[in-house]
Amino acid sequence: QGYTSYRKDRRMSRVGGGALLIRNEIWSLVRGNIGSEDVESLWVELRNYKGKETIMGVISRPANSSQEIGYKLHQEIQLACKKGNATVIMGDFNMQVDWENQV
Repeated sequence: QGYTSYRKDRRMSRVGGGALLIRNEIWSLVRGNIGSEDVESLWVELRNYKGKETIMGVISRPANSSQEIGYKLHQEIQLACKKGNATVIMGDFNMQVDWENQV
């Protein structure tokens, strides 16, 4: 109570997806023009009382994702960063990182 719930569930599975809870006092709207059906992402625009815009993104990238999904996710992030004054991206990217060689 007191929050607006936004969610995007993983298709064809009972696990995965993403969600955001935004206080009702904060203006918010799902930005469907940023995300796509191919990528598990949820993009929500927030505006504070001064009208400053922030785009929040929640990503859930399955570990076995194709390189094409990675490319599409990159495109979504680029688009989101162009849309708002500030962009916050969070979630489970399931990226393989080589910490020894920092790649």
